[in-house]
Amino acid sequence: MSVEKMEMMNLIGYIEDLDKVSMEIVRHGGVHIVNAMSEINQNNFTIMTPEQDTNALKELYFIKPYKENTEFSYFKEKLDELLSIFKIDKVIKYKYINSNAPINGILKQVEDIHKEVMEHYIKRVKLYDEQKRIQEFRENIDHIKSLKIDFDVLKSLNFFSFKIGKLSKESYEKIKDNIENVSAIIYDINSVPGYQVIISLTPRDLEDETDKILKSLNYEELPIPYDIGGTPQEMLRLLDEKIQENKEKIAVIEDTIIDLKMKYANFLDECYSKMRLYTAVQQINNEVACTDDFFYMAGWVPVSEKKNLQKRLAFFEDKLLLVFKDKSEVSKSITPPTKLKNNWLVRPFEALVRMYGTPSYDEMDPTSFVAISYMIMFGAMFGDIGQGFLFFLAGIILQAKFRRPNLGGILSRVGFASMIFGTLFGSIFGDEEIIKPLLFHPLENINTILLGGVALGIIFTTVGFIYSLINALKRRDLEDGVFGKDGFVGLLFYWITILTAVNIYSKGDTSVPLFSIILMLCVLLLLMVFKQPIANLLSGHRPLYHEPMQDYYIESGFGVVETLLSMLSNTISFIRVGAFALNHVGLFVAFATIADMMHDNTASMAVMILGNIVIMALEGLIVFIQGLRLEYYELFSKYYDGSGIEYSPARLMYKRNAVDLDFSRKINYESNSVNTHILEVI
Repeated sequence: MSVEKMEMMNLIGYIEDLDKVSMEIVRHGGVHIVNAMSEINQNNFTIMTPEQDTNALKELYFIKPYKENTEFSYFKEKLDELLSIFKIDKVIKYKYINSNAPINGILKQVEDIHKEVMEHYIKRVKLYDEQKRIQEFRENIDHIKSLKIDFDVLKSLNFFSFKIGKLSKESYEKIKDNIENVSAIIYDINSVPGYQVIISLTPRDLEDETDKILKSLNYEELPIPYDIGGTPQEMLRLLDEKIQENKEKIAVIEDTIIDLKMKYANFLDECYSKMRLYTAVQQINNEVACTDDFFYMAGWVPVSEKKNLQKRLAFFEDKLLLVFKDKSEVSKSITPPTKLKNNWLVRPFEALVRMYGTPSYDEMDPTSFVAISYMIMFGAMFGDIGQGFLFFLAGIILQAKFRRPNLGGILSRVGFASMIFGTLFGSIFGDEEIIKPLLFHPLENINTILLGGVALGIIFTTVGFIYSLINALKRRDLEDGVFGKDGFVGLLFYWITILTAVNIYSKGDTSVPLFSIILMLCVLLLLMVFKQPIANLLSGHRPLYHEPMQDYYIESGFGVVETLLSMLSNTISFIRVGAFALNHVGLFVAFATIADMMHDNTASMAVMILGNIVIMALEGLIVFIQGLRLEYYELFSKYYDGSGIEYSPARLMYKRNAVDLDFSRKINYESNSVNTHILEVI
């Protein structure tokens, strides 16, 4: 339940070993790579060389970024196309990842396979395109099959042109009513849903005029292969023959592609795993600095992974120079990445923390506090055994079946918290008469439940102050840690104010004279105002002010006002925990009242079921959001920075026990997707 400690890795080796070293780092999966050129430019890269390798030090004057292997990018494109054509699932397999076979030997093979497959694939796509066009022609000719006209005769006319198309029923009626104004012979051929198919015969001199009239009526010309010739019946027969011929050709090509898949699929499956491995290797290499003979690599390694990495790289013996440095040994301007280390109970709540921001390396991981506080708040606002159990069950299903560990994990845990508070409040699906509460019924103790929300806010806010103090100590920040509004002085001010308010509320007076309390509060406020000069004076830093004095005191003055307002509002905001607990019960009472008004038991039961669904869907979402609001705005603003860099190691996610490909089923091709893909290929 903390941020894991990191060490900086500086690594120097011979350039010919770069790919092999990067491959081992990917297989190790624990190194967060950083740009080596930046490290060297900031004089943060440690150069320690044995006597025989002093050239590595000399060549630093000629250092440059590593150049990406463009040949490999070309290989990736070809392989991706082949996997798409064969519909092979892109799964990284452990047995291929740990193979040391070089990738250079398979580049030419993949290129040859690609050339062979694409020759058949492009033919097949062209045939599908042709088939689609012929089918469209056939459908259009089918509309005019009643015509007993030879199109060769129509095409031979010297003084007339003809067109076949369709008009909407409304447009066709218009043209019939005004046929005397149309410079063409319009003949009705067929009627289709919503349209009338027509043929127009126009003198060539008046063709433009006719076109304008038809265009104004949204005339749609039907594509017909007039080059075939003959009557519509003869054209249909010829097209059917062409369709059948193409089907036979496509079947032959599909069988050929299936044979090619059976021949090459396992090899391509292996290539995919190696391609992903080498892609990760190239990503590492892009961050490497190099000379003609040496490479320089840098990255952050969790202390727990350090020994495993050394074992991985032991294979290279004295050909590598490996140095590890603690954060204190590197420049203060360089921030290590943050790797969270939490147990199974609170781990899903890391998602809520990351929504706000990744914890900084030098601040406490708030995940545990967020998990506990969020479950308590949600449970208190949505306390019900039955509804909580459904949330718990939904979370388990999301985790187990739909592989949603974060959402499912959070839902199952808040559901369990809801069940606990449901037991305390004696509520099962909103009914408070089935079991006796272990604590009390919320509606019977309104003041207690509202004050309980405020008390919860005081506890959580105090924990927030403690987190802020610890973070300030880790940063050695005297100014904000001791004298800041969220530091030790702010905590004293907060608790003096709270205790004074409690005494006045419970006893009507204060145990300490009110004048003394006001004096203490004024002193604490003055310490907050003068926090920067006091902190710099105590620590010996000069100058006392980091900005113009007048600007500092104007800002500090407004800061005091903000402190007074925020401490009050932050605490009072938690009254909504009690308010939503009452609202949860009140909403069910409303549905129960409606159910009692029903004279039919079935109708009453339906209302109660509907009521529970509405409460779970609507109020459950509102409570979820309100809990987040309290976490982010009332608590995180006090102690959480969230400006860290997320730990992102170079690694691959593979299936250790993935099975080989199965050829027992044929490939299912989809014409549309194939056409789209081939356009990209061409």
